[in-house]
Amino acid sequence: MIHMFNLNKKSKIILTVVTVALVFLIAVPYVASAAPVAANHLVQGTRNLHGRGVVVVVVNGENVTAPANFTLTLERVGTSLSPVKFNVVGGALVVNGAEYTITSGNGDVLRARRAVVLQATGTGHDGQSVTLTMAGRYFWMWGHLFVLRMTGFVQTTTGKETLLMRAEIQL
Repeated sequence: MIHMFNLNKKSKIILTVVTVALVFLIAVPYVASAAPVAANHLVQGTRNLHGRGVVVVVVNGENVTAPANFTLTLERVGTSLSPVKFNVVGGALVVNGAEYTITSGNGDVLRARRAVVLQATGTGHDGQSVTLTMAGRYFWMWGHLFVLRMTGFVQTTTGKETLLMRAEIQL
C-alpha cells in the first residue's frame, strides 16, 4: 500500500526557503572566489603576511620540530592581474628562538593555481645571512581574509632546514 502525503502551503514555503538557502550557501564561495578583484584595490599600500608553524631539523637521524613564525611586509609591483607580483620590503623571521630581520625579497601570486611563491633574504643579530624560500596554496576565508598553507626552507650558514607554516593576509 502506497501512502501519498500532501504538503500544505506553509510546508511548501518552508521547503522552498530551505532549498534556496542551501543553494545560496553552496554557490556563494565559488562565485565570490571567481569574481575579479579590482586592480586599484591590490595596488594600494602594503600588506602584512603573518605565518606560524614549525621547523623540522634532523638531529642524529631523527626529525625534531621546533617553533617558527614570520611577519613579512609585502608591496604590490605593477598593475597586471595575473600573475600578481610583489616585493618583500621588510619583516622578521623567528626560527627555534633565533631571530632574523628580513630586508628584501620578491614573489608571485599564481591566481589560476591559487598558489603563492616567495623568496626573501635577511640577517640575524650576529650578522649571519638567511634566505627564506616558501611556496603554498591560498584559500579565501570570507571578506578580505586569505589563509595559506606553505612549505619551504630557511637557509643559513649552519645549514638548510624545512619549514611547515600556516599564514594569513588581509587584502
